[in-house]
Amino acid sequence: MITTVLPGPVWAKTTTLGLVLLAGLGAGLGACSRVPEIESQLSDDLRAQPYPQLLPLSTALPAQTPPAEAAAAVNEDLDARARRLKARAAALRKREL
Repeated sequence: MITTVLPGPVWAKTTTLGLVLLAGLGAGLGACSRVPEIESQLSDDLRAQPYPQLLPLSTALPAQTPPAEAAAAVNEDLDARARRLKARAAALRKREL
């Protein structure tokens, strides 16, 4: 009788992928459930309110500095700090004890 056994790494990858997919499925199904503890705390007034208006992300999020500009600002700050520290070190070396 001849049997074929798959090598260990193939089984490990398959098992890991299966666990990841199972965890994702569980999280997805859990997100669809209703939570009675939260729903029972809503007043009738709050339940009667209309759904809030959705905003486009371009207006809802603050303007962001492009990464290149932010990096340049950080580099300038670090260079200035390095110059100050070097000047301080030079002054300390010149000082007599």
